[in-house]
Amino acid sequence: MAEFIPDTTALVSAPSPMRRHRFVQITCLFATIAHTVATLVCVYAFREGNFSDFTPARLMEFVPRHLVLWRCCCLSAILASVSSLVFILAMREILEEKFRFIIGVAVCLAVLACSQDLAAVSRMMVLFSDIALQGNAICTYTGNELVQIGWTLINQSITETFMVSSFLYGTAGLAICYCLSRTRVLPRSLAWAHLPVWLCMLSTAIATFAGFLPAAMSLMFAGNLGLSFLAAFSGVSIDSVLVQKRDIKAEEATENVDTADTADKSAI
Repeated sequence: MAEFIPDTTALVSAPSPMRRHRFVQITCLFATIAHTVATLVCVYAFREGNFSDFTPARLMEFVPRHLVLWRCCCLSAILASVSSLVFILAMREILEEKFRFIIGVAVCLAVLACSQDLAAVSRMMVLFSDIALQGNAICTYTGNELVQIGWTLINQSITETFMVSSFLYGTAGLAICYCLSRTRVLPRSLAWAHLPVWLCMLSTAIATFAGFLPAAMSLMFAGNLGLSFLAAFSGVSIDSVLVQKRDIKAEEATENVDTADTADKSAI
């Protein structure tokens, strides 16, 4: 396979000044860590609560007994969602100016997705856990009105997070993938690496809409874990390109200085 050589003209004109180099690096690292932690914590909670046979009563029993774990899951999910938004913002910094409109749409979709996640997960972390604690202190859950309220909150949160937010993130990611496939700055392998992750997000939304919740949860875990690897791979790929861009600009500055010195000597 032929080695990819970026177009130096596009590389120089890309809207990513070297002062933002560290921002891209930190963003990719943050996304990698946040999604890895969120996946591991949520998988542990899933196994601890034995939620393969999910019921609202089982979840309401689980939360009071593992309140710290539940809140850690919610906080890690919030951080993962925020890191996804910032990761898409970082992609904007390394693409050419001609993709400004598409990237702007992708960022708007990611902002909407993040807001949906924050609302849904915060509701589950605070309101649902409070209802679960009250139900645990009152009586059994069978036929209890609190179970119905809890089930309503779960449905709302699943709809916002698994369906709406995943669909918006997946659509924004596919827009980024399209721009990466058309840019002359980065190798096409980066665009192909993005594709399965964002398609997994869209599949999560479709599975939730179709009512296949176990499949949607598995796809959500796979998408989060895939995004952690994608962020790490993107950070390495983008770092090498930005370093090359810095070297090109340094060479141009040196050539300009040499040209100026030559002109001065000729004038003398």
